[in-house]
Amino acid sequence: MNKKIRVIARGSRLSRLQVEEVFKNFPELAYEIKYLESYGDKNQQISLLNGEAPADIFTRELDDAIRQGDADIAIHSAKDLPYPLPEDIEVIALFPAFDTTDSLVSRDHKKLAELPAGSIIGTSSPLRKKGLNELRPDLTIKGIRGCIEERVQQVKDGKYDAAIVATCALKRLGMEDEIAEVLPFPTHPLQGFLAITAKKGSQALQQAFASKSILDKQGTVSLVGFGPGDPDLLTIKAAKAIDAADIIFYDDLIDDSYLADKKAEKIYVGKRAGYHHKEQADINRLLLEAAREGKNVVRLKGGDPMIFAHGSEEIEYLESNLIKVNVIPGITTASALAASQKISLTHRDFSSSVALVSGHTPQPVTPDAETLVYYMGAKQLQTIATQLIDKEGWAFNTPVLLTYNVSRPDEQTFETTLWNLRNGEMQNLPTPLIALIGYVAGLKHHQASDIKPTLYTGTLPAIEKRKADYTYTPLIEINHDNTYFSSKYDDNGCYRFYKGKGAILRSEYEGDEEAEYFLFTSQYSVDPTLDFYPDLLEVQEDHVFIAIGNTTAEALHRAGIKDVIKVEKDNRYGVIEWFKKEKEKIDKAKPRYELIEKLFKELPCKKSNALFDKEADFLTWYENNYIFYPHSSLSSETITLALQELGFNVTSVIAYNNELPNHPRRVNFNHFKRIVFTSPSTIDNFIKLYGKLPENTEFITRGPITQDHLEEILNK
Repeated sequence: MNKKIRVIARGSRLSRLQVEEVFKNFPELAYEIKYLESYGDKNQQISLLNGEAPADIFTRELDDAIRQGDADIAIHSAKDLPYPLPEDIEVIALFPAFDTTDSLVSRDHKKLAELPAGSIIGTSSPLRKKGLNELRPDLTIKGIRGCIEERVQQVKDGKYDAAIVATCALKRLGMEDEIAEVLPFPTHPLQGFLAITAKKGSQALQQAFASKSILDKQGTVSLVGFGPGDPDLLTIKAAKAIDAADIIFYDDLIDDSYLADKKAEKIYVGKRAGYHHKEQADINRLLLEAAREGKNVVRLKGGDPMIFAHGSEEIEYLESNLIKVNVIPGITTASALAASQKISLTHRDFSSSVALVSGHTPQPVTPDAETLVYYMGAKQLQTIATQLIDKEGWAFNTPVLLTYNVSRPDEQTFETTLWNLRNGEMQNLPTPLIALIGYVAGLKHHQASDIKPTLYTGTLPAIEKRKADYTYTPLIEINHDNTYFSSKYDDNGCYRFYKGKGAILRSEYEGDEEAEYFLFTSQYSVDPTLDFYPDLLEVQEDHVFIAIGNTTAEALHRAGIKDVIKVEKDNRYGVIEWFKKEKEKIDKAKPRYELIEKLFKELPCKKSNALFDKEADFLTWYENNYIFYPHSSLSSETITLALQELGFNVTSVIAYNNELPNHPRRVNFNHFKRIVFTSPSTIDNFIKLYGKLPENTEFITRGPITQDHLEEILNK
């Protein structure tokens, strides 16, 4: 190049020496240099050990100088480069290290083994911290900042007992005498390397440094998908890459007989549950070292390299260490499974979404999709099924296909249901195994028109009360939080407040009269009422308990109420009819008890006293007719008003809040042939969530009130 190259670099003595080192290799290049402080130089209080430092802590200002046209290139310690690089900046040259080790600098030149337990060791690298902990877990590791000279001085001043420093940095500075020993643990892959960056597209500058740069002399790593196992399913591009490779690193899911006649060196790096021939960090390092040697490297992976195959980890490791990476996709096992079983992973009638999930985790996730494909999930099948049924409300009879060695000659498929998996009925299956869960799995034996899912929108019932073919997505939530009862406490007008499962009075209850009747229209009002009346169980024979429906009656029995009257019709009309008959009974008995009262007053005697005592309770009942009616926050006034018209005194209270869940599970409602609505609120919340009721769908309602509400909405 004829003109001077404008260089920018950090101002430390080490950085200045690095610039000189680079240009000693290019005496023909003229240059001018400017030095500046980076963000990291100015902010030495930022620790490099805990992840709080920005990736470009040492390069930001240098990139800006290039970006703004104040410099043509920047020279860096290569390990300081961020990953990924800014889009407009690229590395145009890389120079190898003359030493990649770390050294210990210590007072009195003590070696690592000689340092007393608890000695304070300074380092700025998480990798060095890891290596130290493995060798001497009894030492205290603290972050250290500053240029190399400053770090060494901090050890001499007694702030640290020792520090770890790059050997090449000490050698460049002529400080080899400070080395107590060279340490044995692995260092950063770019330790000691020097890099030149420039604005992207600077071909002339790249060519100027090419003769000494190793950037284009390194090999390329190709992540290649082998597919599910059948070599005939390899892509043409994958086959070409394998044929051209100098070295192939392959795993367990590869048919190694296919590789037998390939010219490349073959290295097995398989990882199976419970046994790793090579750990991922070791594999990364092997790939890097092979590429550094200039080899054409293939990392051959089963299925697709970007699906549950650590592809991104390997790409990040290699590219952050300035190795070029190609990715060649393969047929993923889920696609091969669909082809093998001749079923689609999606279907317009009941599955518009599919999720590929790793089952090889301590706690498998259950994504919100209609078809789930679990890779490597053989040991987690019962946990997965339990989560889907118990927490996500999936139907018990959801079909499941479990396939071993997809696409291979020994492929086996096992058919079951979520319920069977939940109950542990599929054990000791061969691995590797892939699980397909969803109604699409039913296409193996049924036409799509015969698969008729049902959606249930009420609260999630207990397992024993669910139907096998129902999918449960609750659209109501029973909430007792932040609700209160208020009742008169004493003659001074003080009030007692009950919190928790108590309730908010709809019409404030100020009377001291005790209710004769307790009316329950829902199971959810039972516990709050007993919480408000803690002594009710002990005096239950003095009261009448009325319930709508078997579920509510059963809840009262479970709570300890022995005698429960269940109205004939399981709705508000049944309640009103029962109290009409009760009022008729009271009115019919009225003359008799008025006569008893008269006799008691006019003919006081032992006999009349005994008669009055026997019937006094009913007389009080007749005079007061108090009903305690706990209910939902969404209940209408119909029952209260009707009973008041009959002459009863009704205390109407909210015992629980009926709400739309904060995060209701949404589904594609068009994929369900039937929808069950358990209350008017489930209909309203469905419309609130989805905007409308679906067409061409059968609706099933619980009770005439819900049916009336549905018809009212449909007829609008």
